[in-house]
Amino acid sequence: MTSPPKNPIENLLAIDRLEIGPVQISRNRLKAPYRVRQKNKEDTLELIYRFEENVFHPGDDASENLASMLAVQVGLNYGLFCKEIIFHGPFDKSDQKLIRDMLQNTAREIYVKKFLEPNPFLLGEVAKLPAIRLDNYVQARVSFVHPSTPFSQKMQQNLSPDPQKYAILSSGGKDSLLSFGLVNEMGMETHPVFINESGRHWYTALNAYRYFKEKMPFTARVWTNCDRVFNWMLRHFTFIRQDYASIRSDEYPIRLWTVAVFLFGALPLLRKRGIGRLIIGDEYDTSRRLSHRGISHYDGLYDQSRYFDDALTRYFLKKDWGITQFSLLRYLSELLIEKILVERYPHLQQHQMSCHATHIRSKDVFPCGLCEKCRRIVGMLESIGGDPTRCRYTRTQIDYCLKNIFKKGVHQESAGVQHLKYLLNQKGKIILSAGERKKLKAHPEILKVRIDSEHSPYEGIPREIRRSLFNILLAHAEGAVKRRDRLWQEIDPYQDPEFQDPYRFENNSK
Repeated sequence: MTSPPKNPIENLLAIDRLEIGPVQISRNRLKAPYRVRQKNKEDTLELIYRFEENVFHPGDDASENLASMLAVQVGLNYGLFCKEIIFHGPFDKSDQKLIRDMLQNTAREIYVKKFLEPNPFLLGEVAKLPAIRLDNYVQARVSFVHPSTPFSQKMQQNLSPDPQKYAILSSGGKDSLLSFGLVNEMGMETHPVFINESGRHWYTALNAYRYFKEKMPFTARVWTNCDRVFNWMLRHFTFIRQDYASIRSDEYPIRLWTVAVFLFGALPLLRKRGIGRLIIGDEYDTSRRLSHRGISHYDGLYDQSRYFDDALTRYFLKKDWGITQFSLLRYLSELLIEKILVERYPHLQQHQMSCHATHIRSKDVFPCGLCEKCRRIVGMLESIGGDPTRCRYTRTQIDYCLKNIFKKGVHQESAGVQHLKYLLNQKGKIILSAGERKKLKAHPEILKVRIDSEHSPYEGIPREIRRSLFNILLAHAEGAVKRRDRLWQEIDPYQDPEFQDPYRFENNSK
């Protein structure tokens, strides 16, 4: 009798057991062991987060719980690759549900985006996996090991989150810089929170962080070695090229659950400072629902989507933390974000850094001028009359980026790429053949505020800031449009009855 055919995704089972925790906390630091078991070998590395102020209360259940949830986020990338995952810590039902849900969602996203689509980091048979439809792509048996003592949610200090206090998850990129400028101008108490990875990724944020630290009150930095843990995990996968660091790519080898690693790193500060709003800088086109050979997915952008904001906000409210998470930029294209930042907040824009391969010269950080992000940023700045030299691009780099922007491609919504090409041609910044010029098509909606029930509804932000926000956005946009029957129709947002719709979490967040 022949055995049933092996499920091809079982080729991805590289780890017998992954154990995370238990966490150890001091007043301004947490440590959590990651233990990998492969056959008869065990390997361990500590994940660390360190804060510049006291945020935890050792011995306090709620501090232990929050630290434990922070510590597991890196591990949510590996449900597809482990036979067993054990989470050590005081996790309640809401925690366990979020962990299981995000393990499942991330496993599916990684399967589609990293194994069914081209990936230069893969070796062997896994580079040719077939598309298989499953209800759940998590291969790990998941268990939670609780401490023996009863778990409560009592805090040593009772802080009520204030919805007038806003934390901006900050990176030095255009999205977080514009988000800060908007919230600050609207008169809210604004807390820029930078997550300092221990590796070169921190260079991207360094110029902006130094400026904010000197000029802006409430600026915070959280140090973590999560990048080392991610790289250490890769060494346990024989199907990943071990020279991955030398491969020029705009993507990570396998991980997709990344934003939450930074977001949860900011939460202890929000809880300590009594902050009620958490702002993520995500634009219009990051909320996608697609299908790949019958497998539904979020195009690898789930943790930048509106669905992610809603899922995390529901979790925060179930935990009685009183925090709501959203983006102010979902009404905007990437190009319009850059335009508003250049025109309204030039003092912030000059510290913008959006490069995959930065370098330090004379203590300042400079862009590589070669990567996809550099091509995209230079192209957008040139198309709207901005000056790329203000954020440290040389004339040689600018010329190279403009020459290669469409030859090598950029990661943008298709309408955005078309309109960018149209504007650059209009300004004489790129040279196109007669045939290419004939194919050019303007997409004026790209520079308009866009209202869409799926991507960018009015109800996605609180009513208390809605009019002030739209006043600023419309001062720089070329009007507003609303999607009806797959067409963009010009509107006056203030006359739209839906403009007054309550924020979807309005009642919970008061």
